[in-house]
Amino acid sequence: HFHDCFVNGCDGSVLLDDKPGFRGEKTSNPNRNSARGFEVVDSVKAAVERVCPGVVSCADILAIIAEQSVVLMNGPSWTILLGRRDSTTASLAASNNDIPPPTSTLSQLISKFQAKGLSVQELVALSG
Repeated sequence: HFHDCFVNGCDGSVLLDDKPGFRGEKTSNPNRNSARGFEVVDSVKAAVERVCPGVVSCADILAIIAEQSVVLMNGPSWTILLGRRDSTTASLAASNNDIPPPTSTLSQLISKFQAKGLSVQELVALSG
């Protein structure tokens, strides 16, 4: 969810696959070997589509999966506001530039998070 929201908002753009003439965010350097579980989201989306087609966005599914993952690890639960719209575009460049790499220094991380309007406390919480 973090890898989606940190690039152009929580719009599901991290789920868009590469196609001829279109590069998605899945294959960006920060997402490669980091963001995983795409097949789980695809499976959930397919099941939801069978019951109520065209109603629930992938962006909402990502938000619910993120919250439920925390709950399953005995973490807190929170209210999820639904109604996000899925993106039809992605930005490989923004994904490569905006998501901080694991080699970032603390000052680089603070700078990246502050540029998104996030505090040091939020940086620590999102870093686990």
